Amino acid sequence: MYGCGRAFAVCKKYPWHFVVTFKEGRTPELWQEFQALLKLSPQQKLTTILPDKTRRLYRWVELLPYTDSEKRPWTLGAILCEETSPDGEKTTFAWLTNLAVNRDSVIAIADQVGRLRQKIENEGFNVQKNSGLNLEHVFSQNWDHAKAYYYLLQIGHLLMQLLNHSSLHRALAKAYGQNSVLALWGALKKIPQRLLEAFRYYLLPEADFDLAAAVRCHIALNSS
Repeated sequence: MYGCGRAFAVCKKYPWHFVVTFKEGRTPELWQEFQALLKLSPQQKLTTILPDKTRRLYRWVELLPYTDSEKRPWTLGAILCEETSPDGEKTTFAWLTNLAVNRDSVIAIADQVGRLRQKIENEGFNVQKNSGLNLEHVFSQNWDHAKAYYYLLQIGHLLMQLLNHSSLHRALAKAYGQNSVLALWGALKKIPQRLLEAFRYYLLPEADFDLAAAVRCHIALNSS
């Protein structure tokens, strides 16, 4: 999750592009070099104002030299994003990348890749931990068991997302006067709970087991 030579070497081997979190405590000397180069390039900054009046200041260094603990040299792009909320609260984000960082690309790299990691963690791992999927299950104490359990957990999470975002489910929420599926049930974890209860107490008609009819069913995904 953080920048280090071992991770960079894996990405170079395959080869992959990467955007990783840049933490002062992980590579303090590299962070100091980054701060020094930022001062030498005051023109390398952009500011955007979001619709909710949040202000984002982007600063970057295009060619940041780094030698890892195994003496491998790297040349990285580094980005600093200072976000100020409408009420004045400030948050700082920083990333290292092997993508070309410049005035034309810095916002896209920061928002569409760097910030997406936070979204994955907040909306992905957080849901897997706290919605009844039990990511922190006791099976995690054994690596082989943990991998098997996580495969099943991912399948369960996928099914829960399909239920949450299905058009039929949204229509049901609307029929009950709610503007979202989450508002209808109150919490994501209640969706699979209610589904389980439905299977326990609702007798499916014989037509639901018609294989010919099942073949005609499909799942269509709409990014909107």
